[in-house]
Amino acid sequence: MTIWVELRRRDSSPVRDVADPSGGTFDAAGDFDRFIGRPTLPVLGAIDPYADTSIASVEMPGLLRDIELSLDDAKDGPEMRGLLRLRALAGLCRDDASTYLIFGGD
Repeated sequence: MTIWVELRRRDSSPVRDVADPSGGTFDAAGDFDRFIGRPTLPVLGAIDPYADTSIASVEMPGLLRDIELSLDDAKDGPEMRGLLRLRALAGLCRDDASTYLIFGGD
């Protein structure tokens, strides 16, 4: 299973060149598949790994809680970077009600 996430505007256009917590910019996040579907993570646990799932800005506080819990268990490297990028996207989405996150599944 490969999951990716992108921040989109209301018109479905992607938000590009988001500031990367590790430096530079990025357009989408991934490498956090291990946390999808976990029942202890209410928002990440509800993402369908086999289809697209949209999450609105009002759901970002819950997603940010799930990300913080996941960071405690994350492996260094791509998984940690993926969660940090997801946190950056979720923070932007939380602050802009005209955006949403789209999680793409296999």
